[in-house]
Amino acid sequence: MVHGFLAAGNMNIKCLGETVDFGHFKQYNNLLNKFPKDQVFLEEETQITFLDGYVHNKNAVMTENGKDWQQSFAHAMRTDAGRCLQILRGGFCGYTFDKQTAGLTVYTDQVSVKAVYYYVNGNQWMVSNHIPYMTAVLKANRIAYHFNETAAKYMLSYGYMLDDSTFVKEIHRLLPGELARIGDGQIKIENYYRISDREEQMSEEEAVEKIDRAFREAVRREFEKDREYGYRHLVDLSGGLDSRMVSWVAHDMGYTDQLNVTYCRSGYLDEKISGRIANYLGHEYIFKPLDDIGWMYDIDEIVSRNNGAALYTGITGGDRLLKILNANQFGIEHTGMIGDAVLSTFYHDREFNYGSPKLGYHRYSEKLSYEFSENVTDSYVCQEMFAIYTRGILGAQSSYMIRQHYMETASPFMDVDFLNTVFSIPFLYRKEHHIYLKWMLEKYPQSTDFGWEKWGGIKPREDHIFFRKVKTTQRLLGQNVCKILKRQNKDNMNPLDFWYQGNTEIQRYYREYYDKNRDRVDGEMGKDISLMFDEGNVIEKSMALTALAVRKLYF
Repeated sequence: MVHGFLAAGNMNIKCLGETVDFGHFKQYNNLLNKFPKDQVFLEEETQITFLDGYVHNKNAVMTENGKDWQQSFAHAMRTDAGRCLQILRGGFCGYTFDKQTAGLTVYTDQVSVKAVYYYVNGNQWMVSNHIPYMTAVLKANRIAYHFNETAAKYMLSYGYMLDDSTFVKEIHRLLPGELARIGDGQIKIENYYRISDREEQMSEEEAVEKIDRAFREAVRREFEKDREYGYRHLVDLSGGLDSRMVSWVAHDMGYTDQLNVTYCRSGYLDEKISGRIANYLGHEYIFKPLDDIGWMYDIDEIVSRNNGAALYTGITGGDRLLKILNANQFGIEHTGMIGDAVLSTFYHDREFNYGSPKLGYHRYSEKLSYEFSENVTDSYVCQEMFAIYTRGILGAQSSYMIRQHYMETASPFMDVDFLNTVFSIPFLYRKEHHIYLKWMLEKYPQSTDFGWEKWGGIKPREDHIFFRKVKTTQRLLGQNVCKILKRQNKDNMNPLDFWYQGNTEIQRYYREYYDKNRDRVDGEMGKDISLMFDEGNVIEKSMALTALAVRKLYF
């Protein structure tokens, strides 16, 4: 059973098992319980308060409101929910229920480490972090719901959602830094946090110092949470910079009891580089090769766990690696999630970066010429913020929903205070990894001795920029040769097309899955899914199967 919670008003949720009945509403919990002393489940005379996940700075709330964490948090939420949530640091979600008004306030953390979904129809409502729970309740209560073709179009173009959409029209996602107030058949969405992009004047030296202080504090928070509960540190590691810096800086700060995990194609640079780093630091190390591509069979399982929020192949073999670990040893899986995009930039043109957001970038596929409403970009101040929130948080970070079946998740690059620090640094410093490399070389010079996968194994140093360009040119030439000769390129940690074309069993499985489920979606959308599968590469085929899997599982 997937870990999560569901609360519903005026609905029967016995279909999910044992529930708690508060009279006005019912709740079902199957929580991960990695950090039970951080969780809140408190019934008072006027209010019920629930929080799931982990909180780094409970003392900040307790100092203001008392010595008991649960009561202090409940009081803070009752007094000023937005301010309370602004103060908290961690990965969390939850709700408060007002017994007198039957009003509900539901929330997620600032960057949506913990995803939350909601349904409101008159005096009936639901909130949960698992859509299959919600569709099960709708079915049990004989409430109609419908396939969302806009969400399907997002999937077939981008591989993730661009707004609060889900594949169920009536169910919406609470976006990062949002809380929702539900009552009297209405819902009001409030934004309590947005990443600031106010650039400040500073020297490069000042920027390096700011980055280092903020990053070390973010690392301290994460790894101290493990220590508080007696857990070992599970840290992802690859041949890139982001996960390397998480592991390296944590080690430098004394968090040496680490298990580094890597998964990719056998013999690729990610394996070679990560293995050398782990050996140098003296960490236990596990590498899981993905050459058998067995994880590509896990369509239904992955789509169920990630709520259809993103392309099912996005996590590649991560789920199967986590399955073989003793999850009881670990509290948080520490990742370098979207560090590259945060500390560097998505775009190298300043005018474009800070210009009005535009749709069309970061599509996985251009095979279908869908036009999307420009309203999708309305709440974002610039192109970079639009990319951070959509491609980064809603897209890449969707894998957290899967990882949280085993343990909690975090990335110091997504720490609120680190984000605010980074986006105060001048764009020109961040452009093309300039300040990223300067930070590494000045503060952790030995971390650059192991090569960078993105540069073909060249050491990530600014004086190696010429060699980087040579290596990049070689890689591009190799890709073009593969296209001309109609060969699949394997110069990648996860060369999906190469693996797919070399494995008749997975080809057969893809075809069988498609044939069994293609009639679940009809009309123009059905034709589009067929086009993607029949004429697309393996990513596009996987997009099509993700949409069909949602239809199979939810409807």
